[in-house]
Amino acid sequence: MYTDLFLALLNRENPRGHPLLSALLYSFCPAAARWWLKGADPVLPFDPIWQAVKDHNSEDTLGMKLQYYGLGDVADLVGQYIKGVDSYRFHHSAVQAPELLPFFRGGQFPLNRRFGSENGIRNLGGKWENLFLYARTWAFLVDDWRAGMRIPSDANFSLKIEPVKLTLAEYRLPVHFDALVWRMQVGHVTEVRLGLLVQRGKQDLLRFALLSLSSTDGDQPWPNLPLVYALDRETGEAKLADLPISRENLPELVRQLSDAAKGGPYPPLNALQQLSVCKDCGYAWLCYHKSNFSPHLLSEE
Repeated sequence: MYTDLFLALLNRENPRGHPLLSALLYSFCPAAARWWLKGADPVLPFDPIWQAVKDHNSEDTLGMKLQYYGLGDVADLVGQYIKGVDSYRFHHSAVQAPELLPFFRGGQFPLNRRFGSENGIRNLGGKWENLFLYARTWAFLVDDWRAGMRIPSDANFSLKIEPVKLTLAEYRLPVHFDALVWRMQVGHVTEVRLGLLVQRGKQDLLRFALLSLSSTDGDQPWPNLPLVYALDRETGEAKLADLPISRENLPELVRQLSDAAKGGPYPPLNALQQLSVCKDCGYAWLCYHKSNFSPHLLSEE
């Protein structure tokens, strides 16, 4: 899911048609860029992993959050799932995220336990699977990312989803964009690291290149030049981002993509290459018929 991108599109502080956003969206999918530039807003899909990261830094516990979402009655199922993952990881310590293997049988939500939990599941996006994705993020993924970034387990650190400013000297206005911001206290010094969520290691280079040049959303600069990490939303891996786009070439690339967003063409590339991305896209409601999820030709005005 590209929750950060769709949130930026919905952020009224960001001008519609801003070249940075047009370039990012065209890089994501030309068809989505066409809808946005014609005035359509995305419908923000519910992202249980994003929501769990937002909630994780609060003073509440996982149990308290389940109660808040109306799922306190199934907290025992979540507890069983967490214990099951913990045990499975202990016995398969050589495998990254072994609970993703088909042999792991945890994370079951029996039908007889779903009655009475409809409102709670609706609060988590309407899919019962989201309950375990939310719990897994809270209980495991955050620590997996921390370990991959080599932040000691006993370090004083925090993780928040914070707005940052994406800027290039060629454009007067910045783009307000949400990123995962890690702050670690090293003696009297605060060290900052930035992260973006990725799926199965696939890094979209433009988003990472712009984040590497970002600034804080306030008046204070970063206390250090932040490292940028790709945080895998499935496996829990954290890797330093690949940044093959040089600072010198980035403005020209943004210009070319932004111009393409204005003039086309608009092929539905995700529909042709990775349909799973389409299903969680904020513009799926425009690109697809609701009845059978079959794509329009995207040629109508």
